[in-house]
Amino acid sequence: MMKRVLWVLGFVVTVAGCRVGASRAWQRSPMPSHDRQHVFEAAREVLSEHFEVADTNFVRGTIETRPQVFDRRRSGTLADVRGAGGRWRRTVSFEMDRDGLTVVAAVSVRLQREATEAAVAMTETARPDRLDELPPSTHGGVRVGRRPTTPVWMDVGYDDALARELLGTLAERVRVRRQGDAMPQGQSPRDAAEEARRIGAR
Repeated sequence: MMKRVLWVLGFVVTVAGCRVGASRAWQRSPMPSHDRQHVFEAAREVLSEHFEVADTNFVRGTIETRPQVFDRRRSGTLADVRGAGGRWRRTVSFEMDRDGLTVVAAVSVRLQREATEAAVAMTETARPDRLDELPPSTHGGVRVGRRPTTPVWMDVGYDDALARELLGTLAERVRVRRQGDAMPQGQSPRDAAEEARRIGAR
C-alpha cells in the first residue's frame, strides 16, 4: 500500500513539474547567416548526427526527431519516486524564423519519463466512475486493474542545457559551412589563408 501511495505522489509531482517547465520550452539564438536554406540544412545535419529525424518541413522551417529512450540510474531513494531514475526519453523540435534579415533558430528538448507503474496504481485506486478526473494519459487505453499494453510516458519538462548546446553546435556548423562556401572552388583552407595574408599585405 505504501508503495502505491508513493507512486501516486510521484505522479502528482511529475505533473506539477511539467506545468512549471512548459514556459521554458524554447531556447533561441540568432544564426551567423541570412540564408534560411543554409541554416535549415545545417540544422538537419546536426540533429541527424545525434537523433533519428522523424519529420522535416522547409516551408514551415521545422524539424522533429523521434523520441530517444535512455536510462537514468536508480538511487534507491525518494528521488526515484520523483522520476530521477528509470527510463526516460527526449524529443527534439527545431524551428526557425526571421528577425529582420537575421535567421533565428529555436530548439526545444522535451523530456518524458516512463510512468507505467504510476498509471496502473492510479487506475487501481480510482473508482471506475471517476476515471475522467485523472489526466488523460493515465487511463487512455488502460483498463482498471490491468497493465497497459504499451508504456505510459509523462511529460516532466525540458532539457534547456541540451537545447542551448545544440544551438551552439548549429551556429558553429553554419559558420563553418558559410566560410566553406566563400572559398574559391578547389582552394584548400591553408591556401585560402595564405591568399588572405597576401592580400592584406598589399
